[in-house]
Amino acid sequence: MPFILALLRDRKRFVFFGSPRQVPETVHIKRAKKLTAKIAGLGPTFIKLTQILSSRADLLPKVYLEQLSTLQDHVPPVKTKEIVGIIEKEFNQPVGEVFERFSEQSIAAASLGQVHRAVFKGEDVVIKVLRPGIERLIYMDLRVLKIIVDFLFWVFPVHEVKIFEIIIQEFSKIIKEEMDFLKESENAIRFRENFKENQNVIIPEVYPELTTRRVLVLKYYKGVKIDQIDELKKLNLDMKRILETLILIYSHQVLIDGFFHADPHPGNILVNQEGKIILLDFGMVITIDEGTRRELAKAAIAGANRKYDELIESLSRLGVIDPDMNLSVLKDATEMMMNIFDKKKISKKRIKEISNEIFNTFYHFPLYLPSNLVYLFKTAVLIEGIGIKYNPDFNGIKDGTPIVKKVFGQALKEPKVEIFDLVYGKMKELYRLSQNLEKVMRLAEREQFKVRLHPVDITWLEGIFGYMFRRIMVSITATSIALVGAILYLRIERIWLLFISFGFAGFLLLVTFVLPARRVFSPSEWHKRRVEREIEEKFPFL
Repeated sequence: MPFILALLRDRKRFVFFGSPRQVPETVHIKRAKKLTAKIAGLGPTFIKLTQILSSRADLLPKVYLEQLSTLQDHVPPVKTKEIVGIIEKEFNQPVGEVFERFSEQSIAAASLGQVHRAVFKGEDVVIKVLRPGIERLIYMDLRVLKIIVDFLFWVFPVHEVKIFEIIIQEFSKIIKEEMDFLKESENAIRFRENFKENQNVIIPEVYPELTTRRVLVLKYYKGVKIDQIDELKKLNLDMKRILETLILIYSHQVLIDGFFHADPHPGNILVNQEGKIILLDFGMVITIDEGTRRELAKAAIAGANRKYDELIESLSRLGVIDPDMNLSVLKDATEMMMNIFDKKKISKKRIKEISNEIFNTFYHFPLYLPSNLVYLFKTAVLIEGIGIKYNPDFNGIKDGTPIVKKVFGQALKEPKVEIFDLVYGKMKELYRLSQNLEKVMRLAEREQFKVRLHPVDITWLEGIFGYMFRRIMVSITATSIALVGAILYLRIERIWLLFISFGFAGFLLLVTFVLPARRVFSPSEWHKRRVEREIEEKFPFL
C-alpha cells in the first residue's frame, strides 16, 4: 500500500491532481529493489502478475520494470510422490498401469505446473501436472488483490488505478485458464489445425484420453531453444530461414488466425535438427478479432500519413482513448503517436525503439493500452532480439515487413474480411454521430458554443449553482483532510493517521449528501413565473 500511494504521488503531486513529482533515480532504485524482494516472498500469484506488469512500460517507470523482470517463474520441483498421487487420482489407477514408463525426474518446474517424461503405447510423451494445492492458493490471492484494488479505486478514482483494476481482471481470467489443462489442450488442438498446412511448424499432438483439468499429456519433441544461436549453428541450420519462418508463424497468428500464442519466451520456442520450429505451452493465448486487426492497420497507416482524425477514430475503436479525455491532451498524445509512425523515420527504427516510444506515450498520457497489444509488442521485440543475436544488423521493421506484407495479402483474400467490410459500412453512420458530438464539444471548449436561456431559468440556475457550490466546498475540505493524512502517513508511516483522516473526511462527505437544498421559489411563485413566461413567448409584442 505505501508503494502504491507513493507511485500515485509520483504521477500526480497531490494524488488527485497536480503536476508529476520529481523523484531522484536513487529513490526509485531503492523502492524497486524493496518491492521486488517483497513480491518474491508473496508466492506464485504475485510473481506471475509481476511478470505481466514487467512488460507494462506504459504504467511503471523503467527502473521498476528492470527490477521486476528479474523475477523468474522457477520454483523447486514438487516431490515425485505428490505428482504421482495427482496422476493416480485423476485416472483412478496406478501410474504404472497408465504409462509403460514414468520418469521421476522432472524436466521443468514452474509455479503452476510440473513436467515429467513418460512412455505411452511406445511413444515418448510429456506429462504436465498441476501443482498440488495451487488452485486454492491462487483463488485466495485473487480475492485479496480484488479487495486491494477495489479499495484503492474507491479512495483514489484516478486513471492509473483504473488501469490496474482492468489488468487485475484480465490477469484473473488468464491465470484461471492456465490452471485448466482441458482449456490448454483445446488451444493446442486449435493451433495444430491452424498450422496443418505449414510443414515448418510442429505443434505437439494432444492425447485427449489422458487429459483432465489437472493433467495434460502431449507428444514429446526434442529441440534447441531458439535463442541458443551457437547450438543452432552447430547443427548447420539456416538461421535466416528460421527467422523468416518465425516471423511468418506469428504474422499468420495475428493477421489471419486471430489466435495468438501470448507466452513466446525462448523456452517455449524450440528448433529441431531439421530446422523446424516447435511451439510449446498453450496455456496463455490471446484472441485478436477481425475488427482489432483492421483497426491496428488503419492506425499505423493514419499515423504514417499524419491523418489526425483517422488516427483518433482507430484509437477510439481499439479502446485506447478514454472517452472523458480532455481534447487538448488528446491532441498532444495523438501528435506524439503520429511522430512515432512517421513513415520517413520509422524505417530507420527498430521494433524495440518504437515499442519504447509507444509505451512512453501511454505512460505520460491518460491512455489505455489493451493487453493484446502489449503481448503483440512483446512478441515482436522478442523476435527482433533473436534476429539481432544472429545478425547484429537485423532490423525487425526492415527485414520483417516483406514477410508481414505477404501474410497481410493473404488475410485480405479471406472472405471474412468482406463480411467485416459490410458490417463496417453499416456502422459508419453511428460513428458520424459521435463525430458530430465531438464537434459540439470542441465548440464548447473554444467558447463558441452558445445556449440561450430565459431570465427565469437563469434565476433558477443561480440557486442551483449556489447549492452545488456549498457541496463542492465541503467535498474539497474533506479531500484536503484525506490528502494531508495520506501524505503524513507516507512520511511517518503511522496507520492511525490514515484511519482518523479518512474517517473524518468520510463524515464530511456524508454531510454533503444530506445537506439540504434551498428552494429557489415556492410552488406558487414558480407557477406564477411559469405563466408569465408562457405569455411572453406567445405574445412577444405585449
